[in-house]
Formats: sequence, structure tokens, C-alpha cells
Amino acid sequence: MQHCEFVSAFSGMIPADAAIPAGFLQALKMVRVPKGRLLLADGEICDKLWFVQVGLVRGFHLRENEDGNFGEVTEWFAAEREFFHSAASFLMQVPASESIEALEDCTLNYIRREDLYQLYRQYPEICCLGRTIAERSWLMHKELLRDMRSLSAAQKLEAFRIRSGELLTRVPQKYIASYLGISENYVSKLKARY
Repeated sequence: MQHCEFVSAFSGMIPADAAIPAGFLQALKMVRVPKGRLLLADGEICDKLWFVQVGLVRGFHLRENEDGNFGEVTEWFAAEREFFHSAASFLMQVPASESIEALEDCTLNYIRREDLYQLYRQYPEICCLGRTIAERSWLMHKELLRDMRSLSAAQKLEAFRIRSGELLTRVPQKYIASYLGISENYVSKLKARY
């Protein structure tokens, strides 16, 4: 199994003098997932911490529209060298209120929650991994919330372009639109300026 990208990303999150325990690498699994596959469905319990080696995934939930139909609202994206999970479900082991979908063919690593927590107990230095992932996630969501409340539609897209780089061209417009809370047509018009 190839875990080089994961090991590299992980190594940057734990103290420099801490070796990655062999038990951690044994618990780590790799899977190839086709575009469109759901990794987690709304109502399931998230029991994996994922890492993207290659590909792109998104988290989304369903929201009822004014006409009574349900539409998808994209909450986040994860691309190469990023960790992801359904945070509340993973941490509290409750049914997820979101789904996770592969937007591209993906090569992913994962570790089961049970194995990760056992390794936290065995190797306390690994706790830095969980804390760092949580901190990064919190900062990303804080920035997004601030942007949603204070920026115009054009400014939201520009902030997304700056923060997310190539995702502007990789992510379908409808998902960018739902992520930013603006119409797909307006995203199209704004993207034409770039």
C-alpha cells in the first residue's frame, strides 16, 4: 500500500521527534473510489477519518426549497493532501446530517475511528494530529461564515478563487454556487471574467 502522501502530511502535524508508530501505518487503509460514489450517506455514522491522495470530494446536506423540493447545499470540499470526515458524526458517533461524495475518481486513505482512538491512547504524541485537523477545520469554517455574512457574491467567488486555487476549475459550477450561496448563473458570469 502506498501511504507516502499521508505519511508526509501526518509528519508535519506531530512533534518532530515523534516517530510514526508502525501500528498507525498498519491501521491505515487505501481505497480507490469512482466519481459519484457516496462515502457517507445522510443518517449513517461516520467511523472513518479520510485523507485524499488523489481526487476531490465534497460534503453536502439536503435543504427544502420554497417549492417543497429538496436541493443540495455543499458544505465543504477536500482535495489532494487534505483530511475530511463528517465532524459531528465522527466525534460524537451520531447519525450524520450530511453526505460525502467523490467528485472525481479518487485514491483515498482512511483510518477507522476505533483504531485512531486506540492509537491516541497508545501514543499520546499522535493526539497532535486530531487537534491540528480540528483547528484547520474550525479556521476554514470561521472564514467561510465571515465571508457568507459580509461579502458580495463577486467577493465570495474571488475569496473562493484565492483560497481554493484550482478548485474553481475542477468543481462543477452548481456545487460552487451552493457552497457560496449564490446562483449558478451568476457563478458562470463571474467565472467568465477570469
